[in-house]
This record gives sequence, C-alpha cells and structure tokens, in this order.
Amino acid sequence: MKKLDQSQRYLFDDHPIRGQYVSLDQSWQEIAQQGELQGRGLSLLGEALVVVSLLVDTLKIDGSITLQIRGKGPLELLVVEASSEHKIRGTARQSGDIDDEMDLQQVFGSEYLVITIKTDGAEPHQGIAPLSGVKLSDALEHYFATSEQLPTRFWLACDEKNASGMLIQKLPGKLKDDDAWDRVLHLASTVTDEELQRIPLGDLLHRLFNEETLRLFDPSSIKFSCSCSRERTAGMLLSLGKAEADQILEDEGEISVNCEFCNSNYSFDQIDIEQIFGEGGITSPSTTTH
Repeated sequence: MKKLDQSQRYLFDDHPIRGQYVSLDQSWQEIAQQGELQGRGLSLLGEALVVVSLLVDTLKIDGSITLQIRGKGPLELLVVEASSEHKIRGTARQSGDIDDEMDLQQVFGSEYLVITIKTDGAEPHQGIAPLSGVKLSDALEHYFATSEQLPTRFWLACDEKNASGMLIQKLPGKLKDDDAWDRVLHLASTVTDEELQRIPLGDLLHRLFNEETLRLFDPSSIKFSCSCSRERTAGMLLSLGKAEADQILEDEGEISVNCEFCNSNYSFDQIDIEQIFGEGGITSPSTTTH
C-alpha cells in the first residue's frame, strides 16, 4: 500500500546518483481547497509544492526553501515553501484562463522564478532562474544545469487529490560505467503520471530500476502548516504606519487581513490599533477565523 504525504530518499549504490520522491495527499488537498484555481493553474501550484519538498530534503538544510513567481500573466502569483521539518504551504492567484499550449513566460507574465534558501544561522541565499520551457520541470532543470552545476531531472504529476514527483541527481564522482547516467535517465523517463501518483515507491523503483542496486531510506511525513499568526499580522500593520492604518479604519470601520496561505482572517478595531502603535503590543483577537 502506498504511503501518503511522504518524502523518501534513495541512492544508486554503484553510481554517484541519488533520487528523492515526494507524494502530497491530504497536505495537498488542504492547500488546493484554499484558493479558486482551476486546470493548469492548480496543477502548477501542486507541482511547485512537490519541487520545494524534493529540494529541501535533497539539500539537507535546517531551514526552508521558497519558490516564487510574480508577473502579469493569467497566473500572476505563485509562492510555495517547504521547511526541513517537512511542513509545506503555498498559494497562487489566477486572473484568467491558461491554455495548455502556453509556455511558462506566457502563463506567468514573467521571465524568471526566484528560489530562496533560508538556513538557520545564515544569510538567505537567493537564486534567479529563467522561466524557460512549457513545464515547470524545464525551468528547474535549466536552473540546476546553469546555477548549481549538478545535472538534475524532475518528473512531476498533479491532480486534485495528489501531487507527486521524483528527482534524480548526478553527484560528483566517477560512474561505474560511462552510460550509467544516461541509462538511469532513460529508465526514469518511462514513468507515467499514474505510476508516479498511485504506486508504492518500492514497487515503482523496482519497475523502473530492477537491474540497478538501490538503497531506500526511511520516509518522512509531510503536512500542511501555516506560520501566520495575529502577532505577525500586527507586525505587518506596524510597517504600514499609524496614518495609513487610521485611514483604513476610517474607510472600512476595521482592518481585516486574510492569510493567502490558509485563509485565516485577522480583524483589528480602533482599540487594537491604538494598542499596537501605542504600546507595541497586541490585544487578544477581536476576530480570527479559519
């Protein structure tokens, strides 16, 4: 039986090649239901969540990885994050129809994506990659080939119930035989979306690489988790300034902030705002809804 909401690593014992597999199930369904995405917009959000989940385990960091794309296309915003604690969150904003024939630059109305790696105790590292190709995997493979200089291939699949993916990466070192890398890629490329999403990983790897010697590591459980809070939202209001906050209160009667990642809503009235700016503190919630 396939294990749900997991990330699992495997190694090719005879070659400097490693793999990572991710299946998002309940975690993906919780995220997918937050927005109003449809068709390819929904698939791209799921695929992006799989990508950061694959990468955060591949890089073995204590921290998080964020992938972000902003533009003026029909999918004008996509932001996803995965932490080393295997917590994921993500959101996307769709403003128009997305045809299957559109390349990524047309979909997003942008020419690049941004990957931010945050490691505890260190300055964040940011990489920028061109949005080349039609598939998200095209852009990621180009990024690794030019920025990380590690040959890396991605296979991604997503529907409303599951988002899954597999990464295979060539590590520094000498291959046991010269065609090993090409052979592994050829075998991996025979995987179907149905197999990637439905088959237990052990069975999938046997189907793809039954003549190779693989070492499969223990899986890690993945879950959806949002780091928003009333305190963080109040800090954002502080950055707006008292004058702008007062103007919103005058126009709207209250300040209502909705988290795009989990749909939690935080409301602040005049008393809340006076305490935030007057004392640097935060009152108990007037209204917080999920």
